[in-house]
Amino acid sequence: MPYQMKSGKWRAKKMIHGVVKTKVFDTKQEAKKWEAVQEAADWSAKDSATRTISLAEFATAYLDMAKDRFARTTYNEKALAFRHLFKAVHPTAPPEALTATTALEVLRKISLEVSSKSANNARKNYLAAWEWGRKFYGLPALCPFKEVDRFPANETPRYVPSETDFWRVYEAALPTDRAMLLLTLHTGARRGEVFKLKWSDVDLTGRKIRLGTRKTGHGGIEYSWVPMTTELQTALGYHKLHGIRKGEDYVFPSPRTRIAFKNRCRWIKALCKKAGVKPFGFHAIRHLSATILAHEGLDIPSVQAILRHKNPNTTARYIKSLGVQPDKLDRIFENRRGAKVLSFEAHKKAIGT
Repeated sequence: MPYQMKSGKWRAKKMIHGVVKTKVFDTKQEAKKWEAVQEAADWSAKDSATRTISLAEFATAYLDMAKDRFARTTYNEKALAFRHLFKAVHPTAPPEALTATTALEVLRKISLEVSSKSANNARKNYLAAWEWGRKFYGLPALCPFKEVDRFPANETPRYVPSETDFWRVYEAALPTDRAMLLLTLHTGARRGEVFKLKWSDVDLTGRKIRLGTRKTGHGGIEYSWVPMTTELQTALGYHKLHGIRKGEDYVFPSPRTRIAFKNRCRWIKALCKKAGVKPFGFHAIRHLSATILAHEGLDIPSVQAILRHKNPNTTARYIKSLGVQPDKLDRIFENRRGAKVLSFEAHKKAIGT
């Protein structure tokens, strides 16, 4: 099936007996017509040997797919891996020209210039790209990067703020921003899930929130309904009544654009500075949520369900340093600060709304 390139033109591709040919056309119709008329009899052995896909063409096709299927950070990570590759291998070279020795040189250079962890991440992305290319472009079955062992990398513990520090930051924030922080803590939501949350995803009456993520393994957005605490219900209800313009779709729109935020790292770091605590970000709050859940005695499968991890080992990594033996489901987030929480319905009655 033809795909459109960044130039606006259409690249056709055809694979016969493991050999791939590609050709660029001005229109999709021309590209489809070219694909339809290609036959094995027309591909001489000489022609097949001289007209295989280049690494640049393969990388472009893979990244075009990745841009549509994965989150922006994942796409950027994959694009960076190819930039590292093309520092050592000419883009016009065919994939078959890659050897295990070249793969080792590429990864070793990343390890020395960046870090061993980055080299391992690049290796993971090369393996994923090669497997995709093997399916759709007839790349050799054995990926040269698979021959290179993972680099030994020291694990750097992620800083997780204490509850005290979180609440100091919470108190330093504006009311609208407090709702965003509370949502992140009480649901363990990822930053992108918070930014893209719409009011159609919030059921105040049913006390549940629908969160969507692309971290599903297949690249598509997968939605899950998660429970809402009374405190969060009150905060979001108040925010809907007083914190946004009537009729807005996004729960937390950017004050400047009135659509979803793209990035807000400076904001939370500025709040940390204002509160006088060590800086942390959205993902650290997600880890704090896991910490609270584990300390309250929740078992790993239940924590996994709330954090929406596909792999229980990921959940275990979040809480492995806690030494907790969870065996019961108990209260978790409600009333963590000891303050009386007014329900949303009671709040509306109190203000006469």
